[in-house]
Amino acid sequence: AAAAAAAAAAAVAVAGITLPTPNRSRTRTYTTYDDLPEEHRMIRDMCRKFADEELSPNAHDWDKNHIYPKDAIAAMGELGLMGIAVDDEHGGAGMDYLAYAIAMEEISRGCASAGVIMSAHLSLYCGPVQAFGSDAQKEEFLEPYASGQKLGCFGLSEPGNGSDAGAASTIAVYDEGNDTYVLNGTKAWITNAHEAECSVIFATTDKDLKHKGISAFLVPMKDMQGFSLGAKEDKLGIRASSTSNLIMEDVIIPKSNLLGETGQGFKIAMKTLDAGRIGVAGQALGIASASIDCAVKYSLEREAFGKSISNLQSIQNKISQMSVARDSARLLTWRAAILKDSGRSFTKEAAMAKLAASEAATMCAHQAIQVLGGMGYVSDMPAERHYRDARITEIYEGTSEIQHLVIAGNVLKEYKDLLE
Repeated sequence: AAAAAAAAAAAVAVAGITLPTPNRSRTRTYTTYDDLPEEHRMIRDMCRKFADEELSPNAHDWDKNHIYPKDAIAAMGELGLMGIAVDDEHGGAGMDYLAYAIAMEEISRGCASAGVIMSAHLSLYCGPVQAFGSDAQKEEFLEPYASGQKLGCFGLSEPGNGSDAGAASTIAVYDEGNDTYVLNGTKAWITNAHEAECSVIFATTDKDLKHKGISAFLVPMKDMQGFSLGAKEDKLGIRASSTSNLIMEDVIIPKSNLLGETGQGFKIAMKTLDAGRIGVAGQALGIASASIDCAVKYSLEREAFGKSISNLQSIQNKISQMSVARDSARLLTWRAAILKDSGRSFTKEAAMAKLAASEAATMCAHQAIQVLGGMGYVSDMPAERHYRDARITEIYEGTSEIQHLVIAGNVLKEYKDLLE
């Protein structure tokens, strides 16, 4: 190896090229749990233990009866998980997004509903308040939320706009005389709607500017005149979390509740979704891991043709495919988190992570049912719940089709920049 390096150096010297000095300070990457820093391994161990003892044993009943896991979410707040990626000076645990992604996988492995409650609160509510809020806003609208005392939500989607985030029909009109904004409109598919005490709401403040005329607001939800909730949606999966419309009819908020600057809403939404996709990827990884756990354990216990079905090649092929898909998606998720933590661009990488992890979750859940056969189709086993929970990860915070557009757009831009 030394001789080869010397020969390469000599060839470079002859060509008159100067080799760059190796950058020893580059961001560290990790490929296995054993490689992780001690604090990240501790987070994983803590979350895994909590999931095994508090979430998994109750997930079936919460899902079947549409019960919000109030005590479990409160316990997650006490553990620091509801503000794990928020600065400690603002009530959070002060850890990074890699720790958040790891925690999300373990929590969601125990209960995907608990995972999405945590993700929507932390990525979509706490995230933009921490990034764009004033000191006064952080004190009122971040600290009690990051500490787990209160829950937040994110109001972007509307009944008619779907994936078109720039088509906000909710209107915010500035009342100069009272120095307030008056909001009118409806937000749809809002996770945590019935438990949250505040929402980041996106509304059009200047129709002529289109997406540049959208602004973000912090809107308290409890005892707010003109603010109401729609009925809870009866969903296919993640049924222990509430999903509803947010309805605003002449809701008046002070100008001081404007998040960021006027017209900055679309930018805030896009940056928030970039980070949120890391959280959803973590949730999807948890569902994939739970599906693998279920399938492997069953294959070891179930006997057919006089032996454990784990000896059958067709079963082994499924276990292999599931593990490869899950582990590949995990590495993409860790990469996106590490890039975010290092302050580098991560839009494309977050989209890749979300796409790969959500598709892995769906595939793993599907194959787990195949391994279990008839037992996978009944609620006595968790495989069918994983199957139902997995499907939404390919839809919210950007459908798989949108992720492909984000990825391709960034790849094309990179090539154009090289060719110019």
